[in-house]
Amino acid sequence: MTSPATWRIGDTTITSIVEAETRHVPVEAFYPEASAADVQASLPWLPAGMADDDGSAITFRVQAFVLRHAGRTILVDPCVGNGKHLKMPFWNGLDLPWLDELRACGVEPADVDLVVHTHLHEDHIGWDTHCVEGEWRPTFPNARHLYVGDELEWASSEERRARDPGPFAESIEPILTAGLGDEVAADHDLGDGLRFVSTPGHTPGHVSLEIVTSAETLVITGDLLHHPFQFAAPDVPEIGDSDADLARRTRKDFFAEHARSGAVIAGTHFPVDPVGRILVDGAAWRFEPTPR
Repeated sequence: MTSPATWRIGDTTITSIVEAETRHVPVEAFYPEASAADVQASLPWLPAGMADDDGSAITFRVQAFVLRHAGRTILVDPCVGNGKHLKMPFWNGLDLPWLDELRACGVEPADVDLVVHTHLHEDHIGWDTHCVEGEWRPTFPNARHLYVGDELEWASSEERRARDPGPFAESIEPILTAGLGDEVAADHDLGDGLRFVSTPGHTPGHVSLEIVTSAETLVITGDLLHHPFQFAAPDVPEIGDSDADLARRTRKDFFAEHARSGAVIAGTHFPVDPVGRILVDGAAWRFEPTPR
């Protein structure tokens, strides 16, 4: 097994722990209002492997990020997890070597100090727990797990749990029962130059994570966007956006702000090369990966 990809930004490292990467996904599967033309607008700058040559399909990745920052080991958005009972058929009952990938970057589950969730969809919380003799137990026993209050209220609502009871019952409730969860605000200061930035629209309490390193600022997007072609087509909603209009405004404001600031961003679902910068490209934007 090769070591997971790692980028160094000042005194901070960010490592991609990939659960799955799927090529040739029809763009309409995640973007019902999109077409190949929307993806084609990004093809002149889109890195190889991120989309098919005709723009009809994209590559989609499920990954978590490990941050080593200020002596802390922080896990961001721990994927789907194994053996979960989920309504999404392609995420139900997985059996993948994600923990082996985590260990390959030198991190044991007990080493994790903090687990951060940008939001509480099932593909961002799953490895928080693992099943032992029929019981869902915390995977990272020494870590505090952060939940934005508005997001936790949404994820635990009767409506959400009626739609799919698995995510809360299997991945969130065991953490709360174990006393490892902390409810925080959408602008929470995590200390050591880390803070949440409210980026709602995909879900009601969605946040991105900003990390001020010794060199420059890094921002982990969460599901503010899912694929780099959205820089060229920021108006296109993703199928999971709970408030498409708000998500659209949030994306555009985020793109403009971070193109100005020059911050490094890490796209939670970006395939191939998920870490880079946002650059202005005419009336829209583009993505330029950062070398490892």
